[in-house]
Amino acid sequence: MSAGRARLPGERDPELQSLLAGMLESGDAAAAVALAGNTAGIDRLAVAGRTRADDGRRLRGSELFDLASLTKPFTASLALALDRIGALPLDTGVGELWGAAAAPRLADRTLEALLRHRAGLRAWAPLYRRAKTRAGALRFLLSGDALDTRRERYGDLGYVLWALSAERALGASYGSLLRRHLLEPLGLRRVRGSPEDRAVVVESRLDNRREVELAAAQGIAVARVRGPRAGAAQDGNARFMGGLSGHAGLFGAAEDLWRLAAEWLAPDRVLTTASVRGALAGGRRFALGWARRTVRGSAGPYLSPDSFGHVGFTGGSLWIDPSRDAIMVLLAHRTSVKADLAPWRRRFHRIILDP
Repeated sequence: MSAGRARLPGERDPELQSLLAGMLESGDAAAAVALAGNTAGIDRLAVAGRTRADDGRRLRGSELFDLASLTKPFTASLALALDRIGALPLDTGVGELWGAAAAPRLADRTLEALLRHRAGLRAWAPLYRRAKTRAGALRFLLSGDALDTRRERYGDLGYVLWALSAERALGASYGSLLRRHLLEPLGLRRVRGSPEDRAVVVESRLDNRREVELAAAQGIAVARVRGPRAGAAQDGNARFMGGLSGHAGLFGAAEDLWRLAAEWLAPDRVLTTASVRGALAGGRRFALGWARRTVRGSAGPYLSPDSFGHVGFTGGSLWIDPSRDAIMVLLAHRTSVKADLAPWRRRFHRIILDP
């Protein structure tokens, strides 16, 4: 079953416009796009804000946002596509690819465990301070120093290591694998890391304050710096890894996320019904590439229990409700790390699902 075309509605939805106006007036977000639809297409849209704080143009809905951790569902989709064709099976052991370089406890884990946050890695580390090169970052990720005391913990490092493992196994960059096996088949030619056309990129005002705090907790000093230039990832590790990694670095528009979600609801081009079912199987907090619905989290009580989705540190979110054939995208760039967009996301979902 093929999904419909991602054609943005010509008129803005007044109820969603009011929601986004509230987000901007509160100071929580500087720019936002809200989009809702299903596998047949997009039927509700609202936009608010400008591409830049100074003299940027008003948003139209097709601009590119820093997706931050919304990169992870793209990585998971790529992993399923590669597993489907036998190029990189998900049950491949980390030790099979990296041999003695991998710490014993990590060597026993599979590539699938990396993407389900079950490989025993730390949630985060400042790779740009732990190493001087990508090769050095890889050595750290494979070492015992990168392991956590808990086996299951949401984090970035498993996705960074999966991308590096895919590059080793297939002899191509993560970005090129993503384009060939996922973005081009789904018609997502605008999705990319570090877009060159900065005029269509929405500025992120977030600095690295949170990374400074997290690094300090690990006994590592990181200097406080301003937010990135337009077209550069806000995530410091993504920038260090060349601008794009398995955990962060992609830029995309709201309708791009709709198309990815539609492929999960109606597998056709890169996914299969069986691969989606397997990825979402299990009762733990995280599926392969996604988080499960929680009533008090970003999803809220209006989504069905089988719903799944993801959020990004910069402010975006994508939630999918299979029972209702519903796709809800709220792309936003929040103004500071203190700005909590979860209540806004829950209100957005209520407007769509409980009118």
